[in-house]
Amino acid sequence: MGRRTTKKINKRNSGKKPRLMLFLLFIVFILTGILLIIKLWDNEVDSERKLLDEEVSAIMEAEKADITIENDGGYILGPNYMEPTKGIIIYSDTGVDPKAYVPLAIRLAKKGYRVVIPEFLFNSPTLDSKTVDDVINRYESIRFWVVVGHGNGGKVMSNYLDVSDKIRGAVFLASYPDEKADLSDTSLKVVSIYGSLDAELNKSVYEKRKSLLPASTMFVQIENGNYSYFANYENIEGAKITREEQQIQTSVQIFNLLDQIRS
Repeated sequence: MGRRTTKKINKRNSGKKPRLMLFLLFIVFILTGILLIIKLWDNEVDSERKLLDEEVSAIMEAEKADITIENDGGYILGPNYMEPTKGIIIYSDTGVDPKAYVPLAIRLAKKGYRVVIPEFLFNSPTLDSKTVDDVINRYESIRFWVVVGHGNGGKVMSNYLDVSDKIRGAVFLASYPDEKADLSDTSLKVVSIYGSLDAELNKSVYEKRKSLLPASTMFVQIENGNYSYFANYENIEGAKITREEQQIQTSVQIFNLLDQIRS
């Protein structure tokens, strides 16, 4: 009788051990996730760029008669006078609020394009997984897309340019492709733009990564422009032209690229 009781107790105890191990592994998994989030948060806070909120809000207010602007998981813009059939996705730089790119997006939307500026966790495009794919699936009426990336946003978006045959072009703003993204044999139309007074762009890497771009890529230097003037956040370096002028020149180059694409 005693032996049977002992066996039953041992059996019950042996069943508890796997459950205890699973519980402990779950706790470790949760704690690791929390630590990772804290680390990412610290990194992104350190790189946060101050949005010129009042300035951007004033621009948005002034253009609302001609442009629809929605804030839904980022900013979505389009002209009031037509339903766009061509689209542009803008990947922001690390630490930059997507709202900072609305002034540039307004210039593009006024010419008849759907413009989407996605919002990323901690304003970090490096945490992106399938944003391009989600945007394309959301707007099925758009015949083709051009993806624009600023700084680190350009490196990230370069890894997703092959998710759909609707992506026909790419624009790198003070940026270059990720080392794993070889676009040299693609049919993409590409333009790379940077300011002559850019003090942030790693010029050595920029030159090396040119080999990852199609031979037809246009390389454009904006005279007296800088790194930050592609968007409206606190300037961190010198420039001898205005933010507006740099964005005008940038939009012209984007339009030139779009003109080369046949849907």
